[in-house]
Amino acid sequence: MVLLAVAVALSGGLLAGTLLAERGDPPWPSYAALFDEAVPSVVSVAIEGGELRLGSGFAVSPDEVITSLHIVDAAGVITVRDVSGAERVATVLGSDARSDLALLKVPGANLSPVVLGAASDLRVGDAVVAIGNPFGLGHTLSAGVVGHRGRRLARDASSGPRVDFVQLSIPLNPGNSGGPVFDRSGHVVGVLSGVHGQGQAIAFAVPAEVVAEALPALRAGAMLSRAYLGARFIDDGDGVQIVSVTPHSPADRAGMRVGDRITAFGGEPVAGVGVIDAGLDRRTGGDPCEVRLLRDEALVVLDVVLADWAEQPVVAAGMTLRAASGMGGEVVAVRPRSRAEAAGVRVGDQVRAVDGVPARAPSDVKDALAEGRGAQVEVLRDGVAMVVALQDVEARPLR
Repeated sequence: MVLLAVAVALSGGLLAGTLLAERGDPPWPSYAALFDEAVPSVVSVAIEGGELRLGSGFAVSPDEVITSLHIVDAAGVITVRDVSGAERVATVLGSDARSDLALLKVPGANLSPVVLGAASDLRVGDAVVAIGNPFGLGHTLSAGVVGHRGRRLARDASSGPRVDFVQLSIPLNPGNSGGPVFDRSGHVVGVLSGVHGQGQAIAFAVPAEVVAEALPALRAGAMLSRAYLGARFIDDGDGVQIVSVTPHSPADRAGMRVGDRITAFGGEPVAGVGVIDAGLDRRTGGDPCEVRLLRDEALVVLDVVLADWAEQPVVAAGMTLRAASGMGGEVVAVRPRSRAEAAGVRVGDQVRAVDGVPARAPSDVKDALAEGRGAQVEVLRDGVAMVVALQDVEARPLR
């Protein structure tokens, strides 16, 4: 009987192997060759100064490394370590808060540059691998698949950096941010930007095309941030209508009102909210911008001086946040009986992420919490990272 069972098991295994072979699928896929080829291009990134922060990066030239801006946008000494263990001090050459990218200059390095691929060539289900520095372990490979393409994470598209992220089904951990995502050809197709705090093996990557487009400005030393207007819009079928104006914002100071309909932004006719979003992406704080709108069917022309999105204080879930370098903001006040107070948020907390998605400015936090849903908010308190749970607005008892 035992021999018969063994024979049946063996025959089943042989049959499965035969079927796999006939389809051309390897029964035991291996990423060893890809890892060996790619790992000389990957570095671990550490920032020392107060709290130790860890991330990853990859070479785009022998002495230039791409990483995530939210990793290095803070005071402290930046150190990169290659696969041989060699460590060098790096400096930020250029940055783009609109896509969460930073370019590091690493004097004396002799790294192997990656080949940038195209995320647009990926299909849902394609295999991808990431190499990074989870929990400081260094040069660790994780494998998974493309879960979705063109994923927008911001709930309010009117503020904050917006990227059509590649969603990945891949197990990642703190320290992987800024690291490369490779396709089966060994080309970089994305830069890891964050994970979903309430999901399992859900991560997001900035497409390689965004990196390629940003590189010239980063190499020229640009420090780019998106312009901030301070108004929210909707496409209502008859045009673009203002539905809210943030007090003391550029929109408020210029005289914009709820109900106004935008007809032109910066000299460009407005056919949809996307035109305004693209216009803000092309501008930065301090830039003037002419806005044409209809108010009670009369044409109104306003001259708006835009602000820097990353520097705007906001109120979200009952906590007032002001800009803090490399963070979603520092809590300077907590409203009594608010969701933030109920969750235990304290003055002095620094918000790092919402539901696992890194926050780079107070507006990011406001956008992520705008719908009133329950959320996991990662904060830094007295140098210690912790997570506070905000309840759903409808789930909170009245008091």
